[in-house]
Amino acid sequence: MRYALISDVHSNLEALEAVLSDISKRHVDKIICLGDIVGYGASPRECINLVKKNCNAILLGNHDYAVGGGVSLEYFNDNARKAVEWTRKFIDEEDVNFLSSLPSILKEERTCFAHGTLHSPLEWGYILDEYQALLSFSEMYENNVCFIGHSHIPIAFQMDLHVEWMGFYHHLDILNDVKYIINVGSVGQPRDGISDSAYAIYDAEKFSVDLIRVNYDIKTAQKKIINAGLPKFLSERIGYGR
Repeated sequence: MRYALISDVHSNLEALEAVLSDISKRHVDKIICLGDIVGYGASPRECINLVKKNCNAILLGNHDYAVGGGVSLEYFNDNARKAVEWTRKFIDEEDVNFLSSLPSILKEERTCFAHGTLHSPLEWGYILDEYQALLSFSEMYENNVCFIGHSHIPIAFQMDLHVEWMGFYHHLDILNDVKYIINVGSVGQPRDGISDSAYAIYDAEKFSVDLIRVNYDIKTAQKKIINAGLPKFLSERIGYGR
């Protein structure tokens, strides 16, 4: 089984279209979205429709949850809050209900998928260090690999006798007796200093993971954000990947 794993689209239609086009050339069996279809960007309806059309499974992200009314906006920074409020006005009730209905965790054979942490998925914590990774490793049980998003930073952790931060990655070989937590990066708003979209290919037969970067029309995405009246910073940041 070959999986394409996308996350954190954030209403960036140009990025999503470029990534889906790239995926179509890579002979994958399933596409799984790890959450945050909406938020920040200016094309929420279009992105929801494309994800629904192309993905075999879709998980809940914190921005999806917020747009659906599941979490208070007091925990969001000002730019994120404004984007959530704007998004609520530009999607219909069917889209809101769809976002609200998404599951937070998916498990298939020895692989699990989530937006953020496994130990408290609806608290929306980030896995950026060994301690946070350990808490989620403790919830993996029979699962060998867990794929996540949320931080927009493509890093990996492994646990054998202890938890080890593996840092940024381009290719990983998965060992059978080691557990892994792997962040697949962000389609619509990368934050690792690279503006290209990121997603991952997981080959469950070859036990390998590859991070894929894809160029897209950033200027058009930026212009849409400005024209929508969303905060200027949200337009600027996708240009430098932060």
